[in-house]
Amino acid sequence: MFESLSDKLESAFKNLKGQGRITELNIASTVKEIRRALVDADVNYKIAKEFTDRVKDKAMGEKVINAISPGQLMTKIVKDELADLMGGQESSFDAKGNPAVILIAGLQGSGKTTFSGKLANYLKTRKGLSPLLVAADVYRPAAIEQLKIIGDQVGVDVYTEEENKNPVSIVQNAV
Repeated sequence: MFESLSDKLESAFKNLKGQGRITELNIASTVKEIRRALVDADVNYKIAKEFTDRVKDKAMGEKVINAISPGQLMTKIVKDELADLMGGQESSFDAKGNPAVILIAGLQGSGKTTFSGKLANYLKTRKGLSPLLVAADVYRPAAIEQLKIIGDQVGVDVYTEEENKNPVSIVQNAV
């Protein structure tokens, strides 16, 4: 889901490439594409509209500095607004528990398996932890194989019980 959103946002910013300055017309076009990308990513329409209205207001008030392009400026405005929408500040990651358990849940096809691999890699390389990926998606057997491949790529062990069809049992056994 995030990759799709990222691709659509990137596409929206391409509208501004080659533009010498920000105008009402290219802002409106870009904001429309951003709103469409957010709604496609299951963001509530009202929230997407409020978000893009704030982006539009900020973009209309900005003067483009000669050193940056309109696309770069719009990217910064959207990044700042997204960060504000998500709480405004970075929170530190605190893995408490022995072992710490992180549940990744989401819609089918939303990138949970890939995200899990990236998170495991982050915990291993940046936090010095020893994560274990647990394959508990019993409804999609390909997910187990995909998680094994990702685990190999990032150098993290993957716990599987391919004959067990009870995700709660799998997770309890992994812990």
